[in-house]
Amino acid sequence: MSDGWRLRYLAREAVRNVLGHGARMAPMLLLAVLLGAGAVAFAAIETAALRTDLDDLAARGRGVAAYASSAAGQPVSITRASCESLTAQPGVLAAGLVTDPVERSLEPGAIEIMTRRASTTLLPQLAHTDAVIGAPIIDRAGTFRTRIDQTLLDAQTVTEQREGLGASHSVFLALGPDDTSGPYCLAVLDHFLDAATIAPVHLAALDVAGGPLTATEALRVTSDPVEAFLARPARFLPLLLGLLGAVATVIGYRLRTSELAVYRLSGTARASMLQLLTLEILTITGAAATSATAAALTLRAHLLDPGTSVLWGLTMAGTWALVTLIATADLAVRRPTDLAKDR
Repeated sequence: MSDGWRLRYLAREAVRNVLGHGARMAPMLLLAVLLGAGAVAFAAIETAALRTDLDDLAARGRGVAAYASSAAGQPVSITRASCESLTAQPGVLAAGLVTDPVERSLEPGAIEIMTRRASTTLLPQLAHTDAVIGAPIIDRAGTFRTRIDQTLLDAQTVTEQREGLGASHSVFLALGPDDTSGPYCLAVLDHFLDAATIAPVHLAALDVAGGPLTATEALRVTSDPVEAFLARPARFLPLLLGLLGAVATVIGYRLRTSELAVYRLSGTARASMLQLLTLEILTITGAAATSATAAALTLRAHLLDPGTSVLWGLTMAGTWALVTLIATADLAVRRPTDLAKDR
């Protein structure tokens, strides 16, 4: 026997019950918007903390890999072309050949310093100047002219360089046409790339003569901060928020039993009642998913992967909807007189 409720009428009624003026489920809708956006905002805060940690570790040498002879006193020769080609590898920010140090005289002051030659793919400044000098070595800033072994050169000071490159406390000159090989190859890796994982790939790509190579990272941390971030318990926060939202919504429905009893007493069938509840719940949880998606798009520059935040938002909404439906299904099948007594 039909009760006259068509799906479009039920949908309209559900929207009114949630969005209408004075609707008792309106606070649940507001809660859904806040929790959806809040979960993404919390992920952005965690990501910012991770990036700060990675920046600090990178400045201290994490992700700066040096490929050199594995045996002391056994020189090797790495081809310049194979070393510089590492820049084409995923996650490599810079890579280049570095020669053995040579003592030279730096003016003014005739300071005896150790200089090295390096690829412009490792130190891009060398493509525009003759020498790169660490700021602690000379009391000059920016670009200037100086003499190294009586040769007048254009030089540039550098102040911020990742530890392990040596540029902050050394003098580097650009490789010459005859510098086709050298004993060291340095690679600067992306913050999210693990040097120990990628080292075998790089070692296999290098063309070397004279003996085997080994990989050494300027700063080797005991644990991978990226792996720790991905395994953090807080990544399940959207599930917890979904459960909390479900509990709040279930309480809201339990406070509406007299209102639901009116539907039943006016002739609404159990099936239609269940459909109405389902549509109301989906309206609420849909707002949570939409809020999370909008927040992920707005904060995408502050997230590792906005798509992951969107999926977690959908997971939160799905958990919220499923738990609420299970916990309120009895309201659709109970006798209306019993619902009215629960007032």
